[in-house]
Amino acid sequence: MDTHFLVPAIGWGILALAVIALAIYRLSLGSREIDLIHLHSGDMAMTTSQTAFAHKLEQIDRTGKALTAIAVLYGVALLAWFIRDAWMGGSVLPK
Repeated sequence: MDTHFLVPAIGWGILALAVIALAIYRLSLGSREIDLIHLHSGDMAMTTSQTAFAHKLEQIDRTGKALTAIAVLYGVALLAWFIRDAWMGGSVLPK
């Protein structure tokens, strides 16, 4: 790989690791979720807690989807740049 692809490739790798780390964090939080719905008036504190937890999971999901889309688009653009450079005669592939 040519050195002018190294920094963007490292940037994409860091972005991909961030997506993976966020997915692992989401899975660890999701495993602590209580699946029972508390509707009784005596369980108001539990209902509030569940609502806040669900909102936090939704925010993480939204961020994860956005980061995944950015990582995919960045990876496709990097691949297109790599192929274009090879096509135009750049010394990308080892000889």
